[in-house]
Amino acid sequence: MPAADLRIHDNSLAQTSSIDGIPVRRDVLETNYKGEENARIQKRTEKILQKLQAALQRTLVPGETVLYVMRARSPLSLIEQITSTWWTAALAACAMVITDRRILFFPVKRDGSWKESVRSAHWGDIEGIKTKGLLVRNVSFRFKNGTKVTYTNFSRADAKKIAAIAEAVIPAASGEMTSAHGLVQLCPDCRNVLTEGQYFCPACGLIFKNEKSMVTRSILLPGGGYFYTGHRGIAIFLAVIEGYLVLEILRFLFVGLSSPKALPNIRSTLIALGFFWAIETAITILHCRRYIRDFIPDKRDPARAHQGLAPTIGR
Repeated sequence: MPAADLRIHDNSLAQTSSIDGIPVRRDVLETNYKGEENARIQKRTEKILQKLQAALQRTLVPGETVLYVMRARSPLSLIEQITSTWWTAALAACAMVITDRRILFFPVKRDGSWKESVRSAHWGDIEGIKTKGLLVRNVSFRFKNGTKVTYTNFSRADAKKIAAIAEAVIPAASGEMTSAHGLVQLCPDCRNVLTEGQYFCPACGLIFKNEKSMVTRSILLPGGGYFYTGHRGIAIFLAVIEGYLVLEILRFLFVGLSSPKALPNIRSTLIALGFFWAIETAITILHCRRYIRDFIPDKRDPARAHQGLAPTIGR
């Protein structure tokens, strides 16, 4: 693995310290991409670290040191971008934590607090990092298993900082590949690597919310998908819209059954209402599926939660 005192910037030596019990490299954490100290960056990073303190205490392994932290936006597929609404970007907010061993991606709430989900990529599993964009940058991570993922909404300064860190760390970690060779989802309680589509942790017994329950609720209950994923404000808003559509469909059906002669005249209205309900429900399922795939904790075994934090983080 990279040496603890690996120089990231030529104009500064390693300065290891701690903030609220979190090991950090101040020569990297509090400087810009040129290695120059910056009070604004220092204030911002300390605020992010404060919000992520519990997350990092449960995720970092002994000897692991934080190099840099920043806010970004989780990847959205093309169809998710096409069907996105004003809240989609807000719900895709994440914090990216760069350490001397790996990069951690934490989905966060609007206030920056952790959603109890974390993805991890070891430096040795990263083939390369590429930034692009003008005022706002996207950062693409290429992994040695052939996959690529793009996080968005970085500032230009943060994107340049990522590139500067990667230039120093990737060569130093080239021989430190894990069995995953790429990005993995970790259990927020025990750091065990989770399996896509299996919504439980075999190591600690943590159960996560699942896609089947989300789809069922999205179809049967107005706003049910978002209620299930914990986004109550959006769920209430959509429940009003979906509830209105359902009531209108039922009203026209009642009119049609009460007066069969009127049925041909209201058939097109019923089809239109049914179509809008189906489209709205399908979009809800599409977006809630992404949140479910972030592994949202559902039920914990009280006897095992937060116990035995073995560093099973990708090997």
